[in-house]
Amino acid sequence: MNSKFFYFDQLTRYSPYFNLALEEAIAINLLDYGYTGALRFWTNHNTIVLGISDSVSKNISPETLLSFNKEFPILQTSRKFKENSIYITRRASGGGTVFHDEAFNLNYSLFASTKEKKELYPVKDSYVILLGLLTKALAKQNIIADSAGKSDIAVESDGVLKKISGNAQFRKRDCIVQHGTLILDMKIIDGVLQNLSHPPEEPDYRKNRKHSDFLTSLPGDFSISKFKLDLQKIFLEFLEIKDAPSHDRKFLRQVFRDAKRLMLEKYANIEFIFSKP
Repeated sequence: MNSKFFYFDQLTRYSPYFNLALEEAIAINLLDYGYTGALRFWTNHNTIVLGISDSVSKNISPETLLSFNKEFPILQTSRKFKENSIYITRRASGGGTVFHDEAFNLNYSLFASTKEKKELYPVKDSYVILLGLLTKALAKQNIIADSAGKSDIAVESDGVLKKISGNAQFRKRDCIVQHGTLILDMKIIDGVLQNLSHPPEEPDYRKNRKHSDFLTSLPGDFSISKFKLDLQKIFLEFLEIKDAPSHDRKFLRQVFRDAKRLMLEKYANIEFIFSKP
């Protein structure tokens, strides 16, 4: 298979609304520009991310909602990130509500053509396959992890499974997008406890544990740079792509045009964010 691959290790600190818009913009343009797959690494700071069907009031603390409502008019229109603000966002995928902090977690996104990789079309199979790629990349650093629940990655700690990664999916124009987050430091728990309620729904293996007992982080010597290289290599092998990643300027211009539009129309729109009160 002679196909193109897009690699985006994002260093610019965009607004979380623009970050989510970029995700969808890549997906809707990827196949049109001849790409079979893509891999993106990115971060958000002080950001609550609701799943597409999550209730705002059931997942976010009243104090956080009050603070956000005061600041939102300032946050809504800027593509740049605003320091010392709490963002509430809603993504295009399902799954539960999560908290992002750039110092303590890493976000990744895998994009693939379901026309070229038909085995990814069934939802259950796609999670098995793509979570398997992620655990294989973690194993390169001797981290023994496995899928848990529907779409988590967990490690055994003190005789129980603890979550190190949550994942979710959406699909646009024959492109599957699976994004997730890796917990790098347990300091993120402070933000989780301060802003999120206990989830109204949980995987069986959680067993009603509070956030601080259910979540754990990767070891202190975990190498982010090695993980990025390992996952890229493993993903390319799965996609059967031998060529180096390519960067089509027309593709990037179109992605950023669509991202700007999607941010204003959707992701930074209060009606979308609060669509499930």
